[in-house]
Amino acid sequence: MKRIGIFFALCLLLTACNHTPQFEVTGTITGADGETLYLEHTALMQTDIIDSCVLNADGNYTLHGTAPEYPDFYRLRIGQKYAVLVIDSLDHIALHTTLDSLPVTEQFTGSEQSVLVAQLRNSLRNQPIDAHRQFAQEIIMAHPQSMVAYYAVFQSKQGVPVFDMYEPQQRKYYQVVATSMHVWMPDYVRTTTLYAQVLDAMNAERKAQNDMMMRQYIEESESAFLDIALPNIYGDTCRLSEHRGKVILLDFSSSQMEQGNAYVLALRELDNKYHKRGLDIYSVSIDPVKLYWESWVRNLPWTCVRTETTAPLITYNVGAVPTLFLLDRKGQVCGRYDGDFKQIEKELKRLL
Repeated sequence: MKRIGIFFALCLLLTACNHTPQFEVTGTITGADGETLYLEHTALMQTDIIDSCVLNADGNYTLHGTAPEYPDFYRLRIGQKYAVLVIDSLDHIALHTTLDSLPVTEQFTGSEQSVLVAQLRNSLRNQPIDAHRQFAQEIIMAHPQSMVAYYAVFQSKQGVPVFDMYEPQQRKYYQVVATSMHVWMPDYVRTTTLYAQVLDAMNAERKAQNDMMMRQYIEESESAFLDIALPNIYGDTCRLSEHRGKVILLDFSSSQMEQGNAYVLALRELDNKYHKRGLDIYSVSIDPVKLYWESWVRNLPWTCVRTETTAPLITYNVGAVPTLFLLDRKGQVCGRYDGDFKQIEKELKRLL
């Protein structure tokens, strides 16, 4: 008897361990007799059917799904009409509505976030995009860490996003949501993806600002030439302006860069192909150790200088290496690159 008791105890324990947590969605949808109701998971990259049933005249339904690790979006769909659900763990959500009201119904119980998502959908459907944006902003600021806020920043109307990530005043709402989700759910794929998108947009804005400042520098310079004067390995001062009349590839780099040898080989190839056609390379190194730099550039055939201050970097708005510029024969900057030698060569062919 003792062994039998232990056996049953083990069976109960294994059953409990293998039980997958479920959530439940119930309710009625009238006016849909004979229609198939689908419960779908709308993940970041795809939508999957989780459960389904055929509705009868009374419209009653009960559907189940595996509880998500993180809050996520689901939907109840009949044909092309659907209601959006926000499911968080072991929710029991009820929706009683009609087929005609299904797209934007707010008749949820058990899920405040699903009600708010429905309100967002109603607002976007019935208001101009500017008026809806004001409504969405209020919801985002009231619930920044929620899936409702995440849903709000990604809404669009006729292909036009409600919040433009590349417009600073609107991007701040993406930033609010990304920061809040990063605090509460740092490993969630929606969090990491949103965070990366915001950072990309901020970097693109900085690049655009740098390009604008560069154009401004050029316009304000009487000679249209932002000169640099630095010593080579022999101590001789070499001026960038001495190469006026040539197409100049201005290179900011360092011997300590990752894949530095491959980088130098790419520069050599450009020099070999285009120097006789009018290309001059002027390399500015930011190496902190002079000895390393001298060893690196000693056998290079183009002008190589080294700076011990940030002045040349500030002049050309350089924040990282490698950064390269193409200057035309008048010394005007025609392009800024981060090591894309294919693009550099394409522009070289145009300038030479």
